[in-house]
Amino acid sequence: MRDMAAEAQSLGNIFRHLWLLRAVAGAAGVDLDHAVKTGQLNGLDYARMVTSCRGAGCSKSCALWISARRGGTPAVPEFCPAAAVFKQLMP
Repeated sequence: MRDMAAEAQSLGNIFRHLWLLRAVAGAAGVDLDHAVKTGQLNGLDYARMVTSCRGAGCSKSCALWISARRGGTPAVPEFCPAAAVFKQLMP
C-alpha cells in the first residue's frame, strides 16, 4: 500500500508551489482564476500544474527568476513544467 502522506511530503510544500505557480502566472500575464472561470483551464489541469511544479525540483530557480523580474514583457521560464500551459493562456 502506498503511503500518500509520505509521497505528498516528498513533492514539496503545496502552498509554496501554489504561490510560485501563481507568481509565474502573473509574470506571464495570465489570470489563473479567470482562466478556470471561463473554461480555458479546468480544475484537473490546474491541479496537474501544481503537482508538476511540486515534483519538478526547480523551486529555488523559480523563486530567483521571479525575484529578478522587473516587469517588462510577459514571460515564462523555460524550465517551468507548466510553461506550455502558460504559453497557451498568455494574452
